Amino acid sequence: MQVSPKTVQGTVHNTDNQRSARPLSPRVSVYRWRGPMLASFAHRISGVVLVLFVPVYLCLLSGLTASAADFSDTINWMHSPLGRLLLWLIGSALIYHLVNGMRFILLDAGFSETREEMRGSARFSLAAGLAAVVLLAVYLW
Repeated sequence: MQVSPKTVQGTVHNTDNQRSARPLSPRVSVYRWRGPMLASFAHRISGVVLVLFVPVYLCLLSGLTASAADFSDTINWMHSPLGRLLLWLIGSALIYHLVNGMRFILLDAGFSETREEMRGSARFSLAAGLAAVVLLAVYLW
């Protein structure tokens, strides 16, 4: 009679208490970087950038609504190289997060479930995000 491996405190043990070399929860270093993994990782990074931008956005909003002098100072800062770079970074994160978020919604709805379709949709979201980022850079500069 053969007994299946048991999980004890996050480690796979065989019936004779030998540790398995295969991790239960593989980390980034275990897999090769392919399109879907890169798209998912970039989606998470863009989400973090969007969250970190909220305080900056609130400061900009405060500057735009305070007084005429603050409005002028805020607009001048947004047109400076640093301001344009910040707007480009947040715009890039927003565009990519939107494009790849739609991809995830379609995946959750049952579209593109084969390996090749997932790779193709990841390539498309990466390419569409890159194209939009380049267009945004051309528009801002």
